[in-house]
Amino acid sequence: MSFSSVFHCLGWAIVLLAALMTLPALAALLNGDGGLAWTFAAAAVLSAFFGIGIALATRRTSLRFEKREGFLFAVLIWVVLALFGALPLHFAGYPGGAVNAFFEAISGLTTTGATAFEELAAVPSAILMWRALLQWGGGLLTVVLAVVLLSHLGVGGMELFQSALPRGEGAALPTRMLQTAQDLFWVYVILTLLCAVALWAVGMTAFEALCHAFSTLSTGGFSTRDGGVAAFDNPLAELVLMAFMLVAAMNLTLHWAGFQGRFRAYRDNIEVHYLSVALVILVIAAAGLGVWAEETDFPDGFRGSLFNAISALTTTGFSNAGGGVPIGLPPILIIGLVLVGGAVGSTTGGMRMLRLAVLFKQAQRELLRLLHPHAAVPLKVGPRTVATTTVWGVWSLFFVLILALAATSLVLSLTGLSPEAAVAAAVAAVSNAGPFLPAIEPTAPAYAEMSGTAKLTLAAAMLAGRVELLALLTLANPAYWRD
Repeated sequence: MSFSSVFHCLGWAIVLLAALMTLPALAALLNGDGGLAWTFAAAAVLSAFFGIGIALATRRTSLRFEKREGFLFAVLIWVVLALFGALPLHFAGYPGGAVNAFFEAISGLTTTGATAFEELAAVPSAILMWRALLQWGGGLLTVVLAVVLLSHLGVGGMELFQSALPRGEGAALPTRMLQTAQDLFWVYVILTLLCAVALWAVGMTAFEALCHAFSTLSTGGFSTRDGGVAAFDNPLAELVLMAFMLVAAMNLTLHWAGFQGRFRAYRDNIEVHYLSVALVILVIAAAGLGVWAEETDFPDGFRGSLFNAISALTTTGFSNAGGGVPIGLPPILIIGLVLVGGAVGSTTGGMRMLRLAVLFKQAQRELLRLLHPHAAVPLKVGPRTVATTTVWGVWSLFFVLILALAATSLVLSLTGLSPEAAVAAAVAAVSNAGPFLPAIEPTAPAYAEMSGTAKLTLAAAMLAGRVELLALLTLANPAYWRD
C-alpha cells in the first residue's frame, strides 16, 4: 500500500485548511482584537508548516491511489483536519481544553453541529466565524469524497450514485478529487452567497447572515446565538433557511448541471422525486400538527413543525423552538427523519434517501416472492436495475448503522448518561444532527456538561457517521493491512 500518496494528499489538505484560517484572522483584526488575530495567524503558520512539510517529504510519490489508499484517506482526512482545525480554538482558550477544542472542530468538519460552548454571547466573532467555516469546508469535503472516492469504493451501495459531473475515469483518484472540488467550489460559493444575501435582506446582520449561510449550505447547524434560529424570531429568515436547507439536501452536482443550463438533470434524478414526495408529506404532517397544537395558533404551529421537520430531514439541526413557537415534532419522528437524511452527494447525514429506497424496494420484492416464489423480479430504483451486490451493500450499511448506534449508546451510558440521553446523543452524533439532542431527549445534559470520555465517544460516532461506517470498519479488518 502506498502510504506516501495518502500523506501527500493530506499535506495539501492541511495547507488549504491553513489558508482558511486567514479569514477569521482578518475578522479579528477588523474587530480590533489583535491578540486573537495573532492566534489564528500562528495556527495558520503552524498548520501550513506541517502541511507543506508533509507534502514536500512525499513529493516523489507516484500518487498511486487504489481502494486501500482510498479507505485510509477517507478516514484520516477528517481526523487530521480536525486536529489542525482545533489549534486556533485551543490556543485562544475556546471552548476550554484540548478535548473540547477537538470536539468542536470535528463536530464542525463533519457538519454535526454539536457544540461544547455554553454561552455564545461571550464568544468573539472570529471564533464564531471559524466554527461556521469549519462546517462550510466540511460540507464541500463531504460532497467531493462522496462524488469521487466513496462512489469509486462502492461503500454501502454507492454504485447507485448518479453524478452530473464528468467522471474522468482515466484520471487518478487524487486528480479527480481536485477537479471535482474545483468544479463544485464556485457552485457552493454562489449558493452560500445567495443564502447570505437573502438572510441579510430579511433582517439579519451581515455577519450573522454569512455565518448562518455557511451552516445552512453545509447542513451543519452552528449558530451565532445561544437560542439558535429561535433567538431571531424572524419568520422570513426561517423561510429562507427552509429553502436553502432543501437546496443543500440535494445532490450538489445537480446544481452544477443547473448552472450549466442542464435543468433536465433535476427531472431525471430519482432522489429529487423522493425529496419532493417527502416535502409534500412533511407539509401535510406539519399542517396536522399545527391544527392539534394547543399552546399556539395554527400559523405558528404549522411554521414550527414544518421548519423543524425540514431541519431534521436535512440533518441541519436548526430549531425555531422558542419565542412562542413549539418544536412541534414528536421525538420519534425527529429520530426517523435524521436517520433518513437527504440525497447522496449532498452535505446531509443519515442513511440517505437512495439507500432507503433500495431497502423498501427489496422488502417489496420479498413480499411479492411470498406469493410467486419462482418469479424473477428485478429490483429497480427509478429506471435503473439494482445489482444484488449493491443491495447487500446497503443492507450491510444499515446493519452497521444499528450496531454503531447500540455501541455508542452503551459507551455513553457507561460515562454516566441516562439510557434515554445516551440513545438520543448516539442518534444525533451518528446522523450528524447534533443540535437535535435536546429535542429528542429534553432531560439530556448539554454537550458542554458531558465528560471528556463522552465527548471523545461522540467524536468517534460523528466520524463514523460521516465516513459511511463501512469505510471505518474496513480499516479495523486485519486483512486490510496485509500485503
